[in-house]
Amino acid sequence: MATDFFTALNTIKSVLAADYACEESDFDNPGVFIHQAKELPGRRSFPFRKKSFAAATMGRGVVVACSLERLGWADANLSALKRNDVFAPAAMKLMNDYVKPDGQYIAGPDLKHVCTKSIFKPFAPPEGVRIEIIEDVKEIGKYLGSRFPNNLSYPSNPIMLAAVARYENEVAGLASATADADIMWQIGVDTLEPYRNRGIAKATVSAVTGYILEHGAIPYYSTFETNAASRATAAALGYKPSWVEIYARELQA
Repeated sequence: MATDFFTALNTIKSVLAADYACEESDFDNPGVFIHQAKELPGRRSFPFRKKSFAAATMGRGVVVACSLERLGWADANLSALKRNDVFAPAAMKLMNDYVKPDGQYIAGPDLKHVCTKSIFKPFAPPEGVRIEIIEDVKEIGKYLGSRFPNNLSYPSNPIMLAAVARYENEVAGLASATADADIMWQIGVDTLEPYRNRGIAKATVSAVTGYILEHGAIPYYSTFETNAASRATAAALGYKPSWVEIYARELQA
């Protein structure tokens, strides 16, 4: 495995340490490490929740970050668990039941994939498909929304670019990237139902990945553990699973 992939993992670890207000070494050592959530410099620019709760692992230690009033519960219920137990159904239900009275639920586990230049496997558009890179935010905004609900759109995180796929002049799919941190750009992708299973998702994600790498950032791609198609797209382009996260989100009204 190439050196630049390990370099990228170390960079990601430093960002996650800011996200979780912890030491980078917490991710390297076995155990469950619980910290008070804080808005620190260098964190990903997701909204900071007053009632926060999140957990992540890069394969060894599990780090939990939560608001001050939740520290006692987290310590009492999670600190003695093993890594896999934290993300198992029983613990997930326990955490979900805990945050539900506050109008939240536990999302995930999300599996995060990372790509670097040395492991990237570009994918050419299928026959009849044309890919256009768009950098103008206003132009990108014309494509985001209800047509592509699985794409990314965080008000706090700037959209950097989109790759629009057209099949016979009809818009068929879209991949976009948001700058969640200066060095980490997240990719979201969606393909309209009539055009799925044709390689369009791979082609658009490939185009966005290449752009991000050329601009010196680290592309990452998030999937649910159960989304086999999305995970296959990531793997086909050379992405490697790098960390797992769960987090509290607000229930939809």
